[in-house]
Amino acid sequence: RGAPRVTGAGPRRAWRGRPAEFGELHGVGREMPKGGKSGKSRDGGGAGGDTLACGLKVLAPIPLAAAIIGKGGSSIAKMRSNCKARLSLTEHGDFYPSTDSRILTAQTQDEEHMEEVIRELVAKVAEVAQADSNGIEADLRLKVLVPRAASGGIIGKGGANVKEIRERTNAKISIADTCGSGPGSDQLISISGTEEALHIVLTEVSKQVQALTEEPWFATWVRTNSATSGSSGYGGILTSTGGPPGGNHSYGDYSRTTGVDTLTRVAHSLPPYVMEDSRGFALSCVVPQRLVGGLIGRAGSGIKEVQNLTGTRIGIRDIPDDPDNCSMNIAGPLANTCAAYMLMMRRYIDAEYQASEGR
Repeated sequence: RGAPRVTGAGPRRAWRGRPAEFGELHGVGREMPKGGKSGKSRDGGGAGGDTLACGLKVLAPIPLAAAIIGKGGSSIAKMRSNCKARLSLTEHGDFYPSTDSRILTAQTQDEEHMEEVIRELVAKVAEVAQADSNGIEADLRLKVLVPRAASGGIIGKGGANVKEIRERTNAKISIADTCGSGPGSDQLISISGTEEALHIVLTEVSKQVQALTEEPWFATWVRTNSATSGSSGYGGILTSTGGPPGGNHSYGDYSRTTGVDTLTRVAHSLPPYVMEDSRGFALSCVVPQRLVGGLIGRAGSGIKEVQNLTGTRIGIRDIPDDPDNCSMNIAGPLANTCAAYMLMMRRYIDAEYQASEGR
């Protein structure tokens, strides 16, 4: 049996004017809403709901994540209560690329309560380090994710700020290259030193992050995470998840994974600048004329349902000089467009089956 032929997909430039014609490569008729990956989280206090005023992200290696959660979630519940904070961790097994660390996201209504989160978090780091030290004193280590726009304030002109913090605390501070090109792209800061030093440095870092809370991209940065499934790496998917557009990416082997697993892994690996591209995307495919009625549904109910579920625009129109086929066109944000295509393919297969049964 025949299958629908995908004839083209790609970014579309946002355009304000007459409603765009489906099939055009430019202009979707309206500015597409931005959409990013709201990372799945567990242990309560997930990414859902309104974003609170202040936000901070920290990498939590497996022992630290376990200490933060506590038996039956008791520790994280206590932290939330004490700090009046929303705390969430990425799913077990969803790690920041090239690490075995889950991402802890903390949100509070003000900087005072964020300071309480920092105090309790550093205490947890010290607690885990002491349990693993076998009596040998060593520096505590912590890694923090900050938006790219915050790194300039942390570093200071000519490196003056970070130099002053290092001299004041004797902490070791390293700032990795940014992952992505936008102001809300993640940048990793590694800190090591005494418990007091960690507290001071993390407080200074948090101040620079909270200074950006009024930026329009800040709430998306708080809700978005770049964790991927699989331990100590990329889980067999992208080996570069956050480079700027047009960068070189190396792709893993998907041949041994199921289709749904592959889809999930790819979606989780995409950096925010891809999922948040404001131009929107368009995807077109060719479908048999005889199945169009089943795709559209009675009085257009099928297409309307998919459009409402996904926030996309779907059109089916004749192809000149091809009476046996039609063009189906879907436009919207990248993830929404892919979701709508999948739902329409379900309708396609159902319509094909019903046609074969003579219904």
